[in-house]
Amino acid sequence: MKKIFFLIATLLCLNAISQNAKIKGAFDQLSLNRKLSLFRQMNFTQYPTANVIEYIDINKGKYVAKLTLRQPEIMYLASYINDSLEFRQPLFLKNGYTVEIEYKTKIGKPRLIVTGKGASDNQPLVLSDYDNINEYSKDTLPGNLFSYIQEESKKNARALANYIVKYKPSADFIKYWNYEIKYAPLKAYYSFAQQRKFYIKDAYKRNIEKWDDVFNQLLKDAPLVNDDALDIISYRLFLKDYLQRTKEQLWNDANADIKGFVKKWYDDDFVKGEAEFNADVSNKLCQKVIDKYFTGKVKEYMYSCLIKEALESSLVQNMASIYNDFSTEFPGSLYKKVYDKPVSLMLEKLKRPLTDKMIFIPNSDSINTWADVLAIFKGKTVLLDMWGTWCGPCREEIEKNGAAIKSHFKNKQVDYLYIANYDEGNEEKWKTLVAYFNLEGNHLLASDSLTTDIMKQLKSNGYPTYAIIHKDGTVELSKAGYPMKRELLIAQIEKALK
Repeated sequence: MKKIFFLIATLLCLNAISQNAKIKGAFDQLSLNRKLSLFRQMNFTQYPTANVIEYIDINKGKYVAKLTLRQPEIMYLASYINDSLEFRQPLFLKNGYTVEIEYKTKIGKPRLIVTGKGASDNQPLVLSDYDNINEYSKDTLPGNLFSYIQEESKKNARALANYIVKYKPSADFIKYWNYEIKYAPLKAYYSFAQQRKFYIKDAYKRNIEKWDDVFNQLLKDAPLVNDDALDIISYRLFLKDYLQRTKEQLWNDANADIKGFVKKWYDDDFVKGEAEFNADVSNKLCQKVIDKYFTGKVKEYMYSCLIKEALESSLVQNMASIYNDFSTEFPGSLYKKVYDKPVSLMLEKLKRPLTDKMIFIPNSDSINTWADVLAIFKGKTVLLDMWGTWCGPCREEIEKNGAAIKSHFKNKQVDYLYIANYDEGNEEKWKTLVAYFNLEGNHLLASDSLTTDIMKQLKSNGYPTYAIIHKDGTVELSKAGYPMKRELLIAQIEKALK
C-alpha cells in the first residue's frame, strides 16, 4: 500500500512537467488467454527504483496505451498466451511519439510491424539479457563468466550498430541504448557475483581478489558515478544493488575486524565509534557509503534509495538527521515532493511515548523456556509474534498488518505477545520501536537460549514467526505465509476463539 501511495504522490507532483506518448496496435489472431504488459523502470524523478508492470487491455485484438513520461524512456512490451511468452519488444518512447505495433502470425514467420511517429526508434531490436548466466553458478573463479559476459556485450553492441545503420534512429535513442549496453554487463556480473558469496562462501572468499578484479575491469567502461546515465534501467538497478550489497559487506568487515572497521568508517575513539555503529547498522552506514563514493545527481538518487528503504522497512534510526542532510544538500530535489510528507509522518510516530497498554513482562530473567512462556498465558487466546528490531520483514509485517488485525479483534478476547529475539543489548531501540508501532500488548526481550527453545518447540527457523496459543495451551503456527495473507491469519484466530 505504501508503494502505491508513493507512486501516486510522485506522479501527481510531476504532473505539471510530464510529457505524453502512446502505443497502439493489433494482433491478427485473437486469443482469450493473451496478456499484454509493459515493463517500466520508473525514471529519475519518479518513484526511485520501482519496477512497474502495467497491463494493457486488449479489445477484439486491438490495444491502446497512453503513457506519461518526463523524459525519454526505455521500456519493454511483452505478450503472453497462457503465461508463455509470445514476444518481447524493447521500446524507446519520447514526448509526442505515437508508435503502432502490429503482431502478424497468419502468413510466414511471426513478426512485428512498427509504424507511426517514433517508428525508427522502435523497430525490433534483439539483445541479450544474459539469460544463460546461471550456467556458471558452480564456478569458483570468474574467468568463464567474464568471457561469457564480454561476448554477449559485444553481440549487443553489434546489434545496436546494425540497427543504427538500418533505421537511423534519434540521437536520444543512440545515447540511451549505448548506455544500457554498457551498464547491463556490470549489473549482470555484480548481481551474480554477490549471490556467489552465499553459495560458494569459502571458495569466493579465497578468490575474492579475482572476483573484484573483474568488477573493476567492468567499471572502466561503466563507471560507478555517471550522472549522464542515471535514467538507464541497468545502471539504476545496479546502483540500488550496490548500496545494499556494500552495506552487507561492511557488516562482514565489522564481524571480522571491528576495530579496523570502526576506525575506517566511524571514529578513532573505538568506544564512541562502536556505539554509533551498533545504534544504527543500516541508515547511518548507508549514508556514510553514499557520502564516500557518490557525487552530483547520482548521490541525490542514492539518498532517495536510502530514504525509500527506510520508509518501507520502518528503519527509523537517524532519519531526522539524514533527511535534514539530504534536504540541505539538495534543497530543490524533486524527491522532496515525494518524501517530505511520509518522512514527516515517520518522525511524528517516533515521538510516540510508551503507554500502560504496552506491558513489559516482569521478572523476564526467570523466563527460560517455552513452557515458562505458556504458563504465563494459560487460559488465554494469544497471537504470538516472534520478531526482532533487526528484522526487516518483521517490521514490514507489523507496519502492514498489526493495526488491521487488532482492529478486527477489537473488544474480543485476544491477547498479543511480542517476543523480541537476538536483541539483547538493544533495549533502547526495542522500546523505541514498540512505541513507534504502537504495539499494545505483552512484550518480552528473549535471551538467546529462550529464543532457541521457543523456535525448536515451534519447529520454525525464520523471522517473523507468527503462532496462535490456544486456551488449552496448544499452539499452531500461522498459515498466512510471507508476505502475510492477513485474512488467513484472521480466520485462524477466529476459529481459536470458538
